[in-house]
Amino acid sequence: MGAFLSVDEARRVLYARFEGVVTDEVLVSRYRQSREWNAVHRYLKGITDFSGVTQMNVTARAVAQVAALDPIIPNDLLRIAIIVAPQDFAFGLSRMFEMLGSKTREEVHVVRSLAEAYQLLGVESLDLHPVLE
Repeated sequence: MGAFLSVDEARRVLYARFEGVVTDEVLVSRYRQSREWNAVHRYLKGITDFSGVTQMNVTARAVAQVAALDPIIPNDLLRIAIIVAPQDFAFGLSRMFEMLGSKTREEVHVVRSLAEAYQLLGVESLDLHPVLE
């Protein structure tokens, strides 16, 4: 399992990519790390990509826990958060997060492909550079 954080400096996009098996611990831990990192760097847009995930051993309790945390991109910034979830299991959990976090996260979009995410951002691609592995 891997959870990686990268950025596109020019477009101010924070990109989190998950691979393999995702557990409650990995999801909550990476969310907190991303939030702490972005509190300093203040990126305006974010993509969480579950395309490389083979299995999600994530409970509804963990999704609710993450949704109750402050957003990674603070409310005082114009922001958009996109979750890429091509698999049905990831899509369902992502939609749960979107609904549970809707009071503090107005611009969350759950899509099935990275191409859809890029379209929402109005870009053809991202120039990503790792910041946390």
